[in-house]
Amino acid sequence: MTSRKSEKEFDELDLGILTALRTDGRAPWPKIAAEVGSSTSTVRRRYESLQQRGLIRVIGRTEVARLGFGPPAMVKFRGRDAMLPEFLKSLQQNSHVRYLSFTLGTADCLAEIVPRTLPSLQDVLWAIRQDFEVESESYVVTHTYTSGQDWLPDSAERKIDTSTRTSDVELSLDERRVLGALLRDGRASYSSIAAAIQKSENTARRIMESLFEREIASLRVLVEPEMLGFQAKFWAWIDIKPSHLPEAAGLLAANPATKTLFASAGSSNLVGQFVLPRHTEVYAFMVDVLGELPGVRNAETLLESAVYKRVWNLVEDNTYRGVAGPDWLFGSLI
Repeated sequence: MTSRKSEKEFDELDLGILTALRTDGRAPWPKIAAEVGSSTSTVRRRYESLQQRGLIRVIGRTEVARLGFGPPAMVKFRGRDAMLPEFLKSLQQNSHVRYLSFTLGTADCLAEIVPRTLPSLQDVLWAIRQDFEVESESYVVTHTYTSGQDWLPDSAERKIDTSTRTSDVELSLDERRVLGALLRDGRASYSSIAAAIQKSENTARRIMESLFEREIASLRVLVEPEMLGFQAKFWAWIDIKPSHLPEAAGLLAANPATKTLFASAGSSNLVGQFVLPRHTEVYAFMVDVLGELPGVRNAETLLESAVYKRVWNLVEDNTYRGVAGPDWLFGSLI
């Protein structure tokens, strides 16, 4: 094991902090210190070190479709330029791209694109194809069953949504600005958020608490699975009989290996991202988990070989290096 790798390994205190933040991303340091059995100063220094080194982030999360944006789409790219460093760099810096990875299988590259409106998705893809010779296949998200925000090994029971109806919301200008601040830093201070919206700290606190209570915003601990010992990362495109979709999705969303799962419009109606400790376990997962889903008609997998962007955070060698997100969501031009 190289020294560089050992510098990135999480010890028991790191994992305790991660678990505490997963439960409450804005928990005060004394509360986290009590939960992990350490001093407040030690816990705070350790978190700040992990954050500065780009190993973890606490970020805000929202369902963009409920806010009148999107909906998101997973896009497979293949073709002559799909593996070029220039192509990946272009997608990584593209503010519409929320997730980006190299993949092995029926696509060379996989991206999650969040357009401002569904019709504008074609405009985004057209602009990409003007500069690079690639083919694309899109899968528009129609319902999210569970998201990566709820995933950490041995964490509390995750939220699974198999309902068929969701309510849209319309945010005020100040609410959007607060949400944008949370998307960048879920632990941003009330004073910094108050300064961003040019209101009092009490107002900033009230708006933030309202966003959480109405489930418009939530917090997520961002950490690459490799840092937690998961070497096998893959996506599955699954075709389920529509009448079995809620049942199959509920079973798969509850599986500990599931990071993200959503229904989609396209040749497959269920798409998920999964992690396992070893690549040798992927075959058994395909047979014993995917193969046993009720109503399953077909499934294909894409192995994730390298991640370049996750939740708008730029990723380099499993560390987070800045943010490239849309101004209309992150708030700088609202």
